[in-house]
Amino acid sequence: MLTLDVFIRQENILLYKKLLADPKISDGQRDVIGKLLAEEEAKLLNTFSQQGQAKKTSLQPEDPA
Repeated sequence: MLTLDVFIRQENILLYKKLLADPKISDGQRDVIGKLLAEEEAKLLNTFSQQGQAKKTSLQPEDPA
């Protein structure tokens, strides 16, 4: 299931990539957009890793002790 957070992060990533492709932006703008892109990608990866960890722990059998 695609959560709202994942959707928003994916849309932000697409927007930042589109902005970076614009040859008219300044170097300063390019640096800021590049940092924002890196942050969104890191957050997206973190979200996926947290979801993966939650699935792993929910599938592990409970300790009877």
